This record gives sequence, structure tokens and C-alpha cells, in this order.
Amino acid sequence: MNITLEKQPDCRVGAHIEVPADAVNSERDTIVASFAAQAKVPGYRPGKIPRSIIEKRFAKGIEEELRERLIRSGCSSASDKEEQDVLGVGKVEDATFHPDQTFTFKAELIIAPEFKLPEYKGIEVKLESTDVNPDEIDATLENLRERFADFKDVEGSVAEGNFAIIDYKAKLDGKLLSEEEYEVGALAENEGFWVKIDEESFLPGFAKQLIGMKSGDSKEVTITLDDEFSFEDLRGKELVYDVQLKEVKQQELPELNDELAEKIEPGKTLEEIRTLIEENMKNEKGTRRQDSMTDQILSHLSEDLDFELPEHLVHGETQRMVNTMVQQGQQNGMADDAIMEHQEQIMSNAAVSAKSNVKTTFILEQIAKEENIEASDDDVRQQVAMMAAQSGRPVKKIVRELRDSNGFDDIRHRVTIGRTLDFLRSNASVTEVEAETGSDEKDS
Repeated sequence: MNITLEKQPDCRVGAHIEVPADAVNSERDTIVASFAAQAKVPGYRPGKIPRSIIEKRFAKGIEEELRERLIRSGCSSASDKEEQDVLGVGKVEDATFHPDQTFTFKAELIIAPEFKLPEYKGIEVKLESTDVNPDEIDATLENLRERFADFKDVEGSVAEGNFAIIDYKAKLDGKLLSEEEYEVGALAENEGFWVKIDEESFLPGFAKQLIGMKSGDSKEVTITLDDEFSFEDLRGKELVYDVQLKEVKQQELPELNDELAEKIEPGKTLEEIRTLIEENMKNEKGTRRQDSMTDQILSHLSEDLDFELPEHLVHGETQRMVNTMVQQGQQNGMADDAIMEHQEQIMSNAAVSAKSNVKTTFILEQIAKEENIEASDDDVRQQVAMMAAQSGRPVKKIVRELRDSNGFDDIRHRVTIGRTLDFLRSNASVTEVEAETGSDEKDS
């Protein structure tokens, strides 16, 4: 077999393949014999039909089968000749049977990118400690006190620290925001809304303007949205709220004692609740610490490397990311019209994430090869058993579905990548840094 390979951009190799006449004729003989053994032709016993009749009656089927087998065999030989890992075969064209009985065609091989790994052991990362200080526990307990608080009516006007129960409608340029095309939900109008009278409640500066109002009062509250507001189309806009005050409440916090602990977690004392809070916080910090370590390691490796990526893999990952983003938007109540309006931005963000994901995967796969990291059959069986347990379905059914969809390779790959990340984390050089002020309280 005569094979000529030519490197092309975007991880592609052009292959010109010529299958010699003897190989073509040998493959044809095998196919004709197979047709003859199965064919039924009136007037002939099975297996006794002359070859000439088989070739004439089934000419189209024989040629299609021959073409498919020769292309498959030729691509396999080209893949063996190519020094880099071949990920798949792209388009095939110019498949031709020649008068001299040779067969030629062109194929596009998709190959893995070629790059030299940087030093991946001892990558420097900066991580916050998982230690929990008493102030963090106290802050969480204060949040729990507020959750179990009682509220009493306030006679008189709204004061700092009160809770106001209000109805409101927002206007933009004199028109009701709810009647505009903005998909902003409760930002436009609400009834029976509870707002605590402090600087940050609802919208910055909103609640403080309610001070001095009494039940039954109405007032216009003006808010200018800043340049970092979550709804991009409303950034810098001035909203005017028509507010009706229905009730004023004062929060009464319960005592921090075992009685409150019983409400929080029946059967637990306050000291035991503190211990539970500490354990949960340590676990949360541990998760954030591992995620941060992974992000820093992958960022370091990615920044040190620049190489071409297979277009078809990036395209497939981009489509997967788009689907994920759209599903998340729909789950968050985003209307289809709004999704279509931001289609270009969604595609752009998905493309950036897709390239990063594909690049990272190649880097991790290469490190796994260097370190002989791989998933065993036992690892795969454990993953299958876990999938069955989580879904409440029989293992045999899961196995059958995975076999039909070639899912076992995906499981093996995920386990291998996970172990490679474990390896990188265990070999990182860690520097402890102080936690950002208020970060834990906000997350807890």
C-alpha cells in the first residue's frame, strides 16, 4: 500500500492512499465469496451459483462493500504510519477504482496536538487555610438566630433596623418597568415585600429612603443603578419606585442557648451545634481549597503552553457548552427571546470555554501518559456500581446502556483525568495565605 502523508493546520494530516491491484482483487474475491455463500438465485442451489452471475447480479453491493473495506483498511494503515496519535478520520474524497485494478482515495486524519510539557511537579499555589476561627462560628450562629426570630408590630415610623413590608412598582423614564421588554421579574414590581432597613437591602440606598414613613404612607424612591448591576441593559439607569408601606416590624432575636439549639437541630446542645458548624465550615473550606488549587495548577500549565487544537473537538465542545448555558438560562427563568437576543454572546463565551477545556484535556492526558496513570477495570466497575446506586437502577441495565453507547471509555477517561489531577495536587508547592476578610462569612 502506497501512502503519502502531508501535515496541515489545525491538527490535520492529509493522506493520499493507493491500494495495489493484488490487494484490491484479494478483497474483492473475499466479498464475492461471501455474497455467493448467502445469495439465493432461482435455478441454482445455494453455494453453487457461478461467480459471473454473482458479480453481475450483485455488482453494486459488491463495489460498495469493497470501497468501504478498502477505505477502512487504508485509513488504518495511514494511522499506523503517522507518528502522532490519530484521533479519527475526517472527510474522505476522490475514491476511485482505476483500469489497472488499483484503488486510490484521499483522507483527512485528525491527530493529537504536538507539544512539550512544561515542568508540572512542584507548581506553586497559594491557598487559604481550612482552619475555622470562633468569630466565623459566631457569625453563623447570628444568622441562625435571625432565621428563628420573631417579629412584632411597630407603632410609629420606620427606623433603622426595622423591617418594612411594602408594595412597589418601578418606572423607567416615566413608564412602568413591568410593561417594558426587560426581563427583570421582581425588580419591576412586588407586593408584600419584606425589606430590612439598612444600606444594602434590596438595592443599595433603597431601604434608607423609607425611614420616617408610617403604615399606609406612599412615597417615591429614586435609585440610580451602578455600572456593575446584574442586568446589563439597566446599568446606569434611574428607576423611580412608587412605594406603599403596609406594615412595620421589629425583629426579636431568640437567646443563644440550648433551647435555640433544639430548634436548629433536635437533640443537639448549643455546644454540639457549634461543633457541627465548625465541621461544615472546614469541609466547605476544604472543597474551596481543592478547587482553588486545581484552578491555579491548570491556569499555570495552560499559560505555559500554546498549541493548535483539532477543530472538530473544539466545535463539539463549543456546542456542548452552548447547550449547557442555554439550559442554565432556562432553569433560571430566562425567556427564549432573551436567550436568542444574547445568542452571539453565549456563542462567544462558549467558544472561549471550549478551547480552554479541550486544551486542558490534552495537557492532562499527556501528563497521565508520562506518569503511567490509568484507570483499572476495578475502577470502572466501582464507577458503574456507584452510578447504579445513585440512580436506583440495576447494575446490569447500566452496563448494557454503557456498552451500547461506548460509555466505558468515557468512564475510564474521567477516572484517569481525576487521578492525574490528584497527582498534580499532591505534587504542588503550597503557600498558606490569609483568607480575604469576610469571604467565609458571606459563603457560610
